[in-house]
Amino acid sequence: MAFSRLNALASPLDEQQLVNLQAALADLSAQQVAWVSGYLAGLGAAGAPVAEPEKVRTRGLTILYGSQTGNACSVADSLGEKARNRGLDARVVSMSQFEPRNLAKERRLLIVVSTQGEGEPPESALDLHDFLSTKRAPRLNDLRYAVLGLGDSSYEHFCRAAADFDQRLASLGAERLAPLQCCDVVYEADANAWSAKVLDKVGEITTERRAEVVTLPGVRRAAASKCDKDTPCRAALLENRRITTDDAVADVRHIVLGIDPETLTFKPGDSLGVRFRNDPVLIEAILEATGAHACESVALNGEEMELRQALSERLELARLHPAVAKAWAGRVGARDLGELAEDSSRLRLYVAERQLIDLLADFPGRVDAASLAALLHPLQPRLYSIASSQAEIEDEVHLVVSKVSYQAHGRDHTGAASGYLTERLAEDDRVDVYVVESSAFRLPEDGDAPMILIGAGTGVAPYRAFLQHRAANGDTGRSWLIFGNRHFQRDFLYQRDWQAHRKAGLLDRVSLAFSRDGVGPRYVQHRLREQAAEIYRWIEDGAHIYVCGSTAMGQAVQAALLDLVARAGGLDREAAAELVENLRRNGRYQRDLY
Repeated sequence: MAFSRLNALASPLDEQQLVNLQAALADLSAQQVAWVSGYLAGLGAAGAPVAEPEKVRTRGLTILYGSQTGNACSVADSLGEKARNRGLDARVVSMSQFEPRNLAKERRLLIVVSTQGEGEPPESALDLHDFLSTKRAPRLNDLRYAVLGLGDSSYEHFCRAAADFDQRLASLGAERLAPLQCCDVVYEADANAWSAKVLDKVGEITTERRAEVVTLPGVRRAAASKCDKDTPCRAALLENRRITTDDAVADVRHIVLGIDPETLTFKPGDSLGVRFRNDPVLIEAILEATGAHACESVALNGEEMELRQALSERLELARLHPAVAKAWAGRVGARDLGELAEDSSRLRLYVAERQLIDLLADFPGRVDAASLAALLHPLQPRLYSIASSQAEIEDEVHLVVSKVSYQAHGRDHTGAASGYLTERLAEDDRVDVYVVESSAFRLPEDGDAPMILIGAGTGVAPYRAFLQHRAANGDTGRSWLIFGNRHFQRDFLYQRDWQAHRKAGLLDRVSLAFSRDGVGPRYVQHRLREQAAEIYRWIEDGAHIYVCGSTAMGQAVQAALLDLVARAGGLDREAAAELVENLRRNGRYQRDLY
C-alpha cells in the first residue's frame, strides 16, 4: 500500500491522519514544502511531542554566527553542512535569533563571529556579547566550545569580538575544544582547517546519531540546489534607470534584476551579494604598469586560468589592502613604501585613498603573471540593501546603486561593482547573486506596530521594501520616514513611491533633511532633535526605530536619539541610555550600518 514505508517505520499517525497529511501537502510547491518542513522542525525543537521510539535524543551541536557582511554566516553554514555530513546533529543559528539564557542548555557550541568598527561585534551579536559580560551569565561547566573570528589584521583590534567570546566563555567554566582561531581578510584556508579540527574533536565526544529523514509519498521534495556565496544564482538585468537628476552630484540608479523565486528568496531587510567583473580598461592599465603577460597561465586555488581572466573575475583591484602594499614594497624594493609600511596607521590612510593602479604608479615595478596573481587578494562580492519585497514582486529584486566615480592621483576612478552594474552590464546580461540574510534588521512581527524609518542617501533602500511588504500584506501600522540627502530637486530618491504610500495611508509622516538646500547643512539627526516630543510619543506607543546608512550617520543618530529621549522623557543621561538599550534588546531599535 501507499503508506507501507511509513508503517514500517512505526509512524505514530494512523492511516486516516496520513491521508489527511498527504492531501494537505499535495498542492504545495517545493518552496512551500521546504517552509512547512522547517516550521514542523521548529515545533519539534520548541518542545512539541515528536515520536522517536528508539531513544530520546539530547541537544546536538549548535553553531552560532554573528555576521555583518555575510562572511561569518557563510562559514557557519559550511561548517553546519560539514558537521551533518559527518553524521552530527548540527543546527546553525544567527546570534540575533538565539536566546542568551539558553546558553546554559548547550553542551557543544561553535561560534563564528566577525569584528567591525573599533573591535565591536556585529549588530546581530550584541545581545549575546553583552549578556556574557553581565552577572546574569550562567556557569557553563558542561559546555565544550570553540571560536573562530573573521577580521582584518591591518586594524588595531583584530578579531577582538571573537577574542571576547572566547575569553568570556572560558571564564564561565566552559572548556575549549580548540584554541581561538583568528582569520584575516583571506580566510578560507584557515577557516577550513579549523573546521576540520574542531569537528574531529566534536566527533570524539559525540555518540548521537543523525536524525532520520522520512519522505511522504506523493510529496514533492525541494530541490537540493542552494544559492549562497559559493554557489550563487543567476539574475538578468531588466532595468537600469537613473533616479537622480543629470546635474546631481551622485549618479544613483534603480537596478532591477530578474530572478527565479524558487531558488532565490529574501525578506525585507536582507542584502544582495553581487559578483562582478573588474573594468577591462583598469586591467589593461595594470598589465601595462607591471609588464605581466595577459595570456600567461596562473593558478588560483588549484585552478589554472589566464591572467587576464583572473584579473577580471577573481582578484581584487579596487580595494587596496595594507598587506598588498607591504608585499609590493618587498617585491620592488621601494624604500619609501617600506618605511610607510612600518607605520600601520599611516599605511591604512595611504591605502584607503588609493586603488592598486595608484600604488603601481607611485612605486613602479615589473612582475610576472604568477607573482602578480599571488600578490593580490581574492575578489570579494559587494553587498546592496534590497529595495523590494517578494510579497509584491516575487520574481524581481530591486537595488539602489550609487555609481562611484571620482578623480584622484591624476586619473579617473570608478567603483568596481557600481561601475559594473551601472555601466558595463547590458540589458538581459546575467550576473551572479546571492542573498545575505539580515536577521537583526527585520520588520516588526506585528504588522500594526508603528515604525520610524531613518535613512540617508541609498540607506533608504530597505524602507522601500518594508513599505511594499506592508502594503502587499494589508498591514495598517503607522510609518514615519526621516530621510536625508543633498538636494530636494536632485536627490529625493523614490519620491513618487513615498507619495503613493502617503496617499494610501501607509506612510503617515515624512521628515526631510537636504543638507545643501538653505542656509547651513541639515541632516537627519537635526530632524530628530526638532521632532523630539513627537518621536518620543511614537516610542511610547510601541514604535520600532530603524537606522540605515553610513556608520558616521548611525553614530550621529544614536547621539540625537539619546538627547531627545532624555529631553522629551525628562530622564537623566543614564536612564535615557538604558531606555535606548532596552529598545535595542527588544528588537525595537535596529541598525544596518556600513
